[in-house]
Amino acid sequence: MKITDYLLGYSPPIWATFVAGVLSIITISLSLFLIFEHLSSYKNPEEQKFLIGVVLMVPCYSVESFVSLVHPSVSVDCSILHDCYESFAVALEDTLLLA
Repeated sequence: MKITDYLLGYSPPIWATFVAGVLSIITISLSLFLIFEHLSSYKNPEEQKFLIGVVLMVPCYSVESFVSLVHPSVSVDCSILHDCYESFAVALEDTLLLA
């Protein structure tokens, strides 16, 4: 049996999908609320634009983890996108520290 046959036939437990979905919705909503708060009081744009980029890492990671749980065959693709944005967020954090 090949590994691709195993991955295509995989389905996570219902409780794991439900818990991951609920927690993903919570993290996305809280992150969007925080981003909205930063945008509504945009008084220091030199710092806040970097903070918004770093805060966007949370929903990115949440969506990537949920998609990888539900569809493990696309987890490598999601992981590549996640790693690219993670390196961008680390660069934003370094720029924020230097600003």
